Amino acid sequence: MIQQANNVSTLIKSLKTICLSLVIALALSNIAWLYAYVSESSQNAERVYVATDNGTTSALAAGRVQPTQYEARNLVRSFMDLMFQHDASTFRERVNHGMKLIDHNDGRAIYETFKRGKVLENYHRYNSHTNWTCDSVTVDMSVEPYQGVVWGAQEVVYDNQIAVQPVAARFTLSRQIRSDINPYGLLIDGFSFIEYRRALPDGSRPVATR
Repeated sequence: MIQQANNVSTLIKSLKTICLSLVIALALSNIAWLYAYVSESSQNAERVYVATDNGTTSALAAGRVQPTQYEARNLVRSFMDLMFQHDASTFRERVNHGMKLIDHNDGRAIYETFKRGKVLENYHRYNSHTNWTCDSVTVDMSVEPYQGVVWGAQEVVYDNQIAVQPVAARFTLSRQIRSDINPYGLLIDGFSFIEYRRALPDGSRPVATR
């Protein structure tokens, strides 16, 4: 009987040791899991996920990366090039791409001017195309939203002839989420055409009026 009691006592002690070990291991596991969760949450908090036609992609949160003058001017140059230089085969693709860089309503207003002018129809009818030349872009980044002006000219090429139309516009730039669609982290809005008396190619600066 004494031997059996000792065996039972030893068994109980062993079970207590095993249970204590399991509790400690579980606690350490929970601590490790909690650390990993907090670390992952901290990283995800710095990212925003953008839903696009190509799926969901991560993007840097707006405001974490300060846009530069180069990025601001390059965005505007890219936008004007996409919207004002195309032909019958590239018109839709380039305009659709450009629309992603501007506020929807402002972009739609530009597209409506193309429709009224029957731009795509004339491309097909006259086998014509347009080129865009950027004369200058200025952006004031001392205030938000940023404010700027772009000057340039659109060349309409048809039947071995070239018609040049000066184009200028005022706009504002709002900070947005950087993504594959808009790597500049800026969106054009408040876009409005202004009168532009294009200077002769003699080094004179562009002249814009309200």
